[in-house]
Amino acid sequence: MKIKKKLLLLLGNFLAFFLIVWAFSINDQQTYQDRLNRNGLSADALRVHTKSRETIPSLLTKLSQSGLTNYQVQITAPAHKSVTYVFAAGNYTQLPISSGRMLGDTDFSAPVPFVVVGDAVTEKLYQPANQKYYDTGNRYLSVVGTVGAAKKADINNHVFISLSTDQSMLTRSLRRYTIYIDGTLATTKQKTAKKLFQASRFTKAKYTVAGSNGRQVSPLVWTIAILAIALLLLIGLARAFVDRQRQLLNASRLDRLLYRHLQYGYIRQYFLYGLVGMIAGYVAASSWLYLLSYHQIFVTAALFGLLQAVLVVTAILRTKQRYVLTEAEEDAEEEEENDD
Repeated sequence: MKIKKKLLLLLGNFLAFFLIVWAFSINDQQTYQDRLNRNGLSADALRVHTKSRETIPSLLTKLSQSGLTNYQVQITAPAHKSVTYVFAAGNYTQLPISSGRMLGDTDFSAPVPFVVVGDAVTEKLYQPANQKYYDTGNRYLSVVGTVGAAKKADINNHVFISLSTDQSMLTRSLRRYTIYIDGTLATTKQKTAKKLFQASRFTKAKYTVAGSNGRQVSPLVWTIAILAIALLLLIGLARAFVDRQRQLLNASRLDRLLYRHLQYGYIRQYFLYGLVGMIAGYVAASSWLYLLSYHQIFVTAALFGLLQAVLVVTAILRTKQRYVLTEAEEDAEEEEENDD
Protein backbone atom coordinates (compact mmCIF):
# COMPACT_ATOMS: atom_id res chain seq x y z
CA MET A 1 0.00 0.00 0.00
CA LYS A 2 1.61 3.26 -1.12
CA ILE A 3 2.23 6.03 1.40
CA LYS A 4 -0.17 8.37 -0.44
CA LYS A 5 -3.02 5.90 0.00
CA LYS A 6 -2.24 5.58 3.69
CA LEU A 7 -2.20 9.34 4.16
CA LEU A 8 -5.45 9.69 2.22
CA LEU A 9 -7.20 7.27 4.57
CA LEU A 10 -5.70 8.85 7.69
CA LEU A 11 -6.37 12.47 6.73
CA GLY A 12 -9.78 11.66 5.26
CA ASN A 13 -10.92 9.99 8.47
CA PHE A 14 -9.46 12.88 10.47
CA LEU A 15 -11.57 15.33 8.46
CA ALA A 16 -14.70 13.17 8.64
CA PHE A 17 -14.57 12.83 12.43
CA PHE A 18 -13.74 16.50 12.84
CA LEU A 19 -16.89 17.24 10.82
CA ILE A 20 -18.96 14.92 13.02
CA VAL A 21 -17.98 16.79 16.18
CA TRP A 22 -18.32 20.18 14.45
CA ALA A 23 -21.84 19.30 13.32
CA PHE A 24 -22.97 18.81 16.91
CA SER A 25 -21.00 21.84 18.08
CA ILE A 26 -23.06 24.15 15.84
CA ASN A 27 -26.28 23.05 17.49
CA ASP A 28 -24.69 23.01 20.95
CA GLN A 29 -23.52 26.61 20.58
CA GLN A 30 -27.04 27.72 19.68
CA THR A 31 -28.42 25.77 22.64
CA TYR A 32 -25.91 27.49 24.91
CA GLN A 33 -26.74 30.91 23.47
CA ASP A 34 -30.41 30.23 24.15
CA ARG A 35 -29.56 29.38 27.75
CA LEU A 36 -27.72 32.66 28.11
CA ASN A 37 -30.78 34.55 26.95
CA ARG A 38 -32.81 32.65 29.55
CA ASN A 39 -30.34 33.72 32.26
CA GLY A 40 -28.99 30.19 32.47
CA LEU A 41 -32.29 28.33 32.49
CA SER A 42 -32.63 25.24 30.31
CA ALA A 43 -35.32 24.60 27.71
CA ASP A 44 -37.26 22.66 30.39
CA ALA A 45 -37.69 25.73 32.60
CA LEU A 46 -41.23 26.62 33.66
CA ARG A 47 -42.87 29.79 34.90
CA VAL A 48 -44.83 29.37 38.12
CA HIS A 49 -48.29 30.92 38.28
CA THR A 50 -49.40 31.25 41.88
CA LYS A 51 -51.63 33.41 44.04
CA SER A 52 -50.03 32.13 47.22
CA ARG A 53 -49.59 34.54 50.13
CA GLU A 54 -46.70 32.48 51.48
CA THR A 55 -43.47 34.45 51.86
CA ILE A 56 -40.19 33.73 50.08
CA PRO A 57 -38.31 32.84 53.32
CA SER A 58 -40.99 30.27 54.15
CA LEU A 59 -40.74 28.79 50.64
CA LEU A 60 -36.94 28.50 50.88
CA THR A 61 -37.24 26.62 54.16
CA LYS A 62 -39.67 24.14 52.60
CA LEU A 63 -37.41 23.66 49.58
CA SER A 64 -34.34 22.99 51.73
CA GLN A 65 -36.27 20.45 53.83
CA SER A 66 -37.85 18.69 50.85
CA GLY A 67 -34.79 16.57 50.07
CA LEU A 68 -34.94 17.61 46.42
CA THR A 69 -31.74 18.19 44.49
CA ASN A 70 -30.52 19.28 41.04
CA TYR A 71 -32.92 22.17 40.68
CA GLN A 72 -32.86 25.94 40.37
CA VAL A 73 -35.36 28.65 41.30
CA GLN A 74 -35.08 32.15 39.84
CA ILE A 75 -37.20 34.97 41.25
CA THR A 76 -37.58 38.45 39.80
CA ALA A 77 -39.46 41.49 41.04
CA PRO A 78 -41.52 43.05 38.20
CA ALA A 79 -40.08 46.49 38.97
CA HIS A 80 -36.46 45.26 38.64
CA LYS A 81 -36.34 42.78 35.76
CA SER A 82 -32.56 42.98 35.39
CA VAL A 83 -32.04 41.59 38.91
CA THR A 84 -32.64 37.89 39.51
CA TYR A 85 -32.60 36.15 42.89
CA VAL A 86 -31.37 32.57 42.78
CA PHE A 87 -31.86 29.55 45.03
CA ALA A 88 -30.55 26.16 43.90
CA ALA A 89 -29.35 22.75 45.02
CA GLY A 90 -27.06 20.18 43.41
CA ASN A 91 -26.20 20.48 39.75
CA TYR A 92 -27.73 23.29 37.74
CA THR A 93 -26.87 25.25 34.61
CA GLN A 94 -23.60 27.14 34.98
CA LEU A 95 -23.16 30.46 33.21
CA PRO A 96 -19.96 31.56 31.41
CA ILE A 97 -17.74 33.06 34.11
CA SER A 98 -15.51 35.94 33.05
CA SER A 99 -13.84 36.14 36.45
CA GLY A 100 -14.36 34.80 39.94
CA ARG A 101 -16.94 32.05 40.41
CA MET A 102 -20.61 31.26 39.99
CA LEU A 103 -23.05 30.97 42.89
CA GLY A 104 -22.76 27.59 44.63
CA ASP A 105 -24.33 25.44 47.33
CA THR A 106 -22.52 27.25 50.16
CA ASP A 107 -24.00 30.57 49.03
CA PHE A 108 -27.53 29.14 49.29
CA SER A 109 -27.03 28.45 53.00
CA ALA A 110 -24.92 31.52 53.86
CA PRO A 111 -26.12 34.23 56.29
CA VAL A 112 -25.42 37.00 53.74
CA PRO A 113 -26.22 37.33 50.02
CA PHE A 114 -23.56 37.09 47.33
CA VAL A 115 -23.70 38.57 43.85
CA VAL A 116 -22.67 37.65 40.31
CA VAL A 117 -22.95 40.46 37.77
CA GLY A 118 -22.89 40.72 33.99
CA ASP A 119 -19.79 42.13 32.32
CA ALA A 120 -21.53 45.42 31.49
CA VAL A 121 -22.44 45.96 35.16
CA THR A 122 -18.84 45.85 36.41
CA GLU A 123 -18.34 49.54 35.62
CA LYS A 124 -21.06 50.42 38.16
CA LEU A 125 -19.56 48.43 41.04
CA TYR A 126 -18.06 49.99 44.16
CA GLN A 127 -14.46 48.88 44.76
CA PRO A 128 -12.66 50.45 47.74
CA ALA A 129 -9.82 47.90 47.59
CA ASN A 130 -9.55 44.44 46.04
CA GLN A 131 -13.16 43.47 46.75
CA LYS A 132 -15.99 44.67 44.52
CA TYR A 133 -19.45 45.48 45.87
CA TYR A 134 -22.85 45.85 44.31
CA ASP A 135 -25.01 48.70 45.62
CA THR A 136 -28.64 47.65 46.07
CA GLY A 137 -29.65 51.12 47.22
CA ASN A 138 -29.59 50.42 50.92
CA ARG A 139 -26.63 48.04 51.34
CA TYR A 140 -23.49 46.79 49.61
CA LEU A 141 -23.20 43.12 48.64
CA SER A 142 -19.98 41.24 47.86
CA VAL A 143 -19.49 40.36 44.19
CA VAL A 144 -17.99 36.88 43.79
CA GLY A 145 -17.99 36.66 40.00
CA THR A 146 -18.81 38.21 36.65
CA VAL A 147 -20.56 36.53 33.75
CA GLY A 148 -20.76 37.35 30.08
CA ALA A 149 -21.10 36.14 26.53
CA ALA A 150 -19.11 36.97 23.42
CA LYS A 151 -22.34 37.57 21.52
CA LYS A 152 -24.80 40.26 22.50
CA ALA A 153 -26.93 38.85 25.30
CA ASP A 154 -29.14 40.24 28.05
CA ILE A 155 -27.01 38.40 30.57
CA ASN A 156 -24.23 40.98 30.15
CA ASN A 157 -26.46 43.55 31.86
CA HIS A 158 -27.91 41.24 34.48
CA VAL A 159 -27.38 40.83 38.23
CA PHE A 160 -27.77 37.53 40.12
CA ILE A 161 -28.18 37.57 43.92
CA SER A 162 -28.18 34.45 46.08
CA LEU A 163 -31.02 33.56 48.42
CA SER A 164 -30.63 31.23 51.38
CA THR A 165 -32.55 29.78 54.29
CA ASP A 166 -30.59 32.11 56.61
CA GLN A 167 -31.31 35.29 54.68
CA SER A 168 -33.61 36.63 52.02
CA MET A 169 -33.79 40.07 50.51
CA LEU A 170 -37.28 39.19 49.28
CA THR A 171 -39.91 39.31 51.99
CA ARG A 172 -43.18 39.69 50.11
CA SER A 173 -45.55 36.86 49.14
CA LEU A 174 -44.97 34.58 46.16
CA ARG A 175 -47.74 36.16 44.11
CA ARG A 176 -45.81 39.42 44.00
CA TYR A 177 -42.90 37.95 42.01
CA THR A 178 -42.13 36.34 38.68
CA ILE A 179 -40.86 32.84 39.48
CA TYR A 180 -39.12 30.29 37.24
CA ILE A 181 -38.17 26.74 38.14
CA ASP A 182 -35.70 24.46 36.37
CA GLY A 183 -34.10 21.06 36.77
CA THR A 184 -35.99 18.34 38.62
CA LEU A 185 -38.66 20.80 39.80
CA ALA A 186 -39.62 21.39 36.16
CA THR A 187 -39.28 17.79 34.99
CA THR A 188 -39.59 14.77 37.28
CA LYS A 189 -40.88 16.58 40.38
CA GLN A 190 -43.59 18.82 38.94
CA LYS A 191 -46.26 17.52 41.34
CA THR A 192 -44.03 18.30 44.30
CA ALA A 193 -43.26 21.74 42.87
CA LYS A 194 -46.96 22.47 42.45
CA LYS A 195 -47.55 21.78 46.14
CA LEU A 196 -44.51 23.73 47.33
CA PHE A 197 -45.35 26.83 45.29
CA GLN A 198 -49.13 26.37 45.61
CA ALA A 199 -49.16 26.87 41.85
CA SER A 200 -52.34 27.06 39.81
CA ARG A 201 -50.41 26.14 36.66
CA PHE A 202 -47.03 26.07 34.95
CA THR A 203 -46.20 27.56 31.55
CA LYS A 204 -43.11 27.37 29.37
CA ALA A 205 -40.62 30.13 30.03
CA LYS A 206 -40.66 32.73 27.25
CA TYR A 207 -37.50 34.44 26.16
CA THR A 208 -36.03 36.41 23.26
CA VAL A 209 -32.90 35.23 21.45
CA ALA A 210 -30.61 38.20 20.99
CA GLY A 211 -29.81 38.90 17.36
CA SER A 212 -32.20 36.25 16.09
CA ASN A 213 -33.25 36.33 12.45
CA GLY A 214 -36.16 34.32 11.14
CA ARG A 215 -34.43 33.91 7.77
CA GLN A 216 -31.39 32.18 9.24
CA VAL A 217 -30.89 28.50 8.58
CA SER A 218 -31.66 26.40 11.64
CA PRO A 219 -28.57 24.98 13.40
CA LEU A 220 -30.27 21.57 13.25
CA VAL A 221 -30.30 21.78 9.44
CA TRP A 222 -26.58 22.55 9.43
CA THR A 223 -25.95 19.66 11.82
CA ILE A 224 -27.78 17.18 9.60
CA ALA A 225 -26.12 18.49 6.42
CA ILE A 226 -22.59 18.26 7.86
CA LEU A 227 -23.25 14.78 9.26
CA ALA A 228 -24.41 13.70 5.80
CA ILE A 229 -21.17 15.06 4.28
CA ALA A 230 -19.10 13.23 6.90
CA LEU A 231 -20.99 9.99 6.22
CA LEU A 232 -20.49 10.27 2.45
CA LEU A 233 -16.80 11.01 3.00
CA LEU A 234 -16.35 7.92 5.18
CA ILE A 235 -18.14 5.72 2.64
CA GLY A 236 -16.06 7.21 -0.19
CA LEU A 237 -12.82 6.55 1.69
CA ALA A 238 -13.92 2.98 2.36
CA ARG A 239 -14.62 2.37 -1.32
CA ALA A 240 -11.33 3.94 -2.42
CA PHE A 241 -9.39 1.79 0.05
CA VAL A 242 -11.25 -1.39 -0.91
CA ASP A 243 -10.88 -0.82 -4.66
CA ARG A 244 -7.10 -0.54 -4.31
CA GLN A 245 -6.83 -3.67 -2.15
CA ARG A 246 -9.04 -5.64 -4.52
CA GLN A 247 -6.72 -4.81 -7.39
CA LEU A 248 -3.75 -6.11 -5.43
CA LEU A 249 -5.63 -9.20 -4.27
CA ASN A 250 -6.78 -10.03 -7.80
CA ALA A 251 -3.25 -9.67 -9.12
CA SER A 252 -1.76 -11.96 -6.48
CA ARG A 253 -0.55 -15.49 -7.25
CA LEU A 254 -0.61 -17.24 -3.87
CA ASP A 255 -1.91 -20.41 -2.30
CA ARG A 256 -5.06 -20.14 -0.19
CA LEU A 257 -3.27 -19.77 3.14
CA LEU A 258 -0.99 -16.97 2.00
CA TYR A 259 -3.91 -15.26 0.26
CA ARG A 260 -5.85 -15.25 3.54
CA HIS A 261 -2.82 -13.80 5.34
CA LEU A 262 -2.65 -11.07 2.68
CA GLN A 263 -6.32 -10.19 3.28
CA TYR A 264 -5.74 -9.95 7.02
CA GLY A 265 -2.70 -7.77 6.39
CA TYR A 266 -4.75 -5.27 4.40
CA ILE A 267 -7.39 -5.24 7.15
CA ARG A 268 -4.69 -4.52 9.75
CA GLN A 269 -3.44 -1.65 7.60
CA TYR A 270 -6.93 -0.22 7.46
CA PHE A 271 -7.40 -0.33 11.23
CA LEU A 272 -3.96 1.15 11.85
CA TYR A 273 -4.32 4.22 9.64
CA GLY A 274 -8.10 4.48 9.76
CA LEU A 275 -8.34 4.43 13.55
CA VAL A 276 -5.49 6.91 13.96
CA GLY A 277 -7.34 9.37 11.72
CA MET A 278 -10.65 8.82 13.52
CA ILE A 279 -9.23 9.26 17.01
CA ALA A 280 -7.10 12.27 16.04
CA GLY A 281 -10.05 14.04 14.38
CA TYR A 282 -12.36 13.32 17.32
CA VAL A 283 -9.86 14.48 19.95
CA ALA A 284 -8.83 17.60 18.01
CA ALA A 285 -12.41 18.74 17.44
CA SER A 286 -13.44 17.97 21.03
CA SER A 287 -10.53 20.08 22.28
CA TRP A 288 -11.13 23.08 20.01
CA LEU A 289 -14.92 23.30 19.80
CA TYR A 290 -17.58 24.11 22.38
CA LEU A 291 -19.69 21.03 23.17
CA LEU A 292 -22.66 20.04 25.31
CA SER A 293 -23.91 16.76 23.82
CA TYR A 294 -20.87 14.58 24.50
CA HIS A 295 -22.86 11.33 24.66
CA GLN A 296 -24.62 11.90 21.34
CA ILE A 297 -21.34 12.82 19.67
CA PHE A 298 -19.57 9.71 20.94
CA VAL A 299 -22.41 7.39 19.87
CA THR A 300 -22.65 8.98 16.41
CA ALA A 301 -18.89 8.84 15.87
CA ALA A 302 -18.80 5.21 17.00
CA LEU A 303 -21.62 4.24 14.62
CA PHE A 304 -20.05 6.06 11.67
CA GLY A 305 -16.67 4.46 12.36
CA LEU A 306 -18.23 1.03 12.76
CA LEU A 307 -20.05 1.42 9.44
CA GLN A 308 -16.83 2.22 7.60
CA ALA A 309 -15.01 -0.68 9.27
CA VAL A 310 -17.78 -3.13 8.34
CA LEU A 311 -17.74 -1.94 4.72
CA VAL A 312 -13.97 -2.35 4.43
CA VAL A 313 -13.59 -5.66 6.27
CA THR A 314 -16.58 -7.27 4.53
CA ALA A 315 -15.45 -6.17 1.08
CA ILE A 316 -11.90 -7.45 1.56
CA LEU A 317 -12.95 -10.81 3.02
CA ARG A 318 -15.52 -11.32 0.25
CA THR A 319 -12.95 -10.70 -2.47
CA LYS A 320 -12.46 -14.13 -4.01
CA GLN A 321 -9.08 -15.27 -5.21
CA ARG A 322 -8.96 -15.24 -9.01
CA TYR A 323 -6.02 -17.55 -9.36
CA VAL A 324 -5.05 -20.16 -6.77
CA LEU A 325 -1.46 -21.31 -7.04
CA THR A 326 -1.29 -25.11 -7.16
CA GLU A 327 1.39 -27.12 -5.37
CA ALA A 328 2.99 -28.04 -8.70
CA GLU A 329 3.16 -24.39 -9.77
CA GLU A 330 4.49 -23.42 -6.38
CA ASP A 331 7.23 -26.08 -6.63
CA ALA A 332 8.06 -24.92 -10.14
CA GLU A 333 8.45 -21.33 -9.00
CA GLU A 334 10.69 -22.40 -6.14
CA GLU A 335 12.90 -24.36 -8.54
CA GLU A 336 13.19 -21.32 -10.82
CA GLU A 337 14.21 -19.18 -7.88
CA ASN A 338 16.79 -21.75 -6.82
CA ASP A 339 18.18 -21.94 -10.35
CA ASP A 340 18.53 -18.18 -10.44
